Amino acid sequence: MDAAQITTGKLAMERLPDELGASLEMFSGEIVRNAQLMETKQARITGACPPGAAIRVIGEDGSVRCQQFPRGVVAVSAVTAIPRLSTTVTEAAVVTGGSGRYQSGGDDDFLVAPVSLPDGAIVTSFSYTFFDDASEQDTEAYLYRSDDQPLASISSDGMSERVRTIATEGLQLRKIDGRFGYFVYFQTSARAGARLMPISASIAYRLP
Repeated sequence: MDAAQITTGKLAMERLPDELGASLEMFSGEIVRNAQLMETKQARITGACPPGAAIRVIGEDGSVRCQQFPRGVVAVSAVTAIPRLSTTVTEAAVVTGGSGRYQSGGDDDFLVAPVSLPDGAIVTSFSYTFFDDASEQDTEAYLYRSDDQPLASISSDGMSERVRTIATEGLQLRKIDGRFGYFVYFQTSARAGARLMPISASIAYRLP
């Protein structure tokens, strides 16, 4: 063998030892087979499960089959909610214990956040997390259906320098009807400003 060929790695196949040539052929075959197997694997998951469900089976084409959870909780944040009136001015803010949104201008209004609930689920409770350090104004949260039917409401009582959470099991129209949309309304006040700030709401449910 030529020394230059050895140092550069350029060796004629007929000059290699028989054992080394056989090993190279074997590994080359494995590389080809692995590449062929990889082509049969799915590249990504194309399906998704609705709220209250998890992926149970993934098909070769990336589609999924879902399985419903018997119980669940869906939460919405006031930070992503939008004012009901176009003239309302709001600001996002952070207090010890949570991040929320308060009203800084316009007439007293509500922040609106859509909530996605599984069709046929039974709502078991509604909770509201907020910061209310305003003496002249309390805050409320409502769970509504898109046909303007209320399901639940919660009101703050008094003022506090701490973030609070209040929950209620006093609901009506508990069964979720897929023909309608569902929304949470957070009450705000320009007069109270950052001293009154919705943070989030949670809806607990069970499947029949």
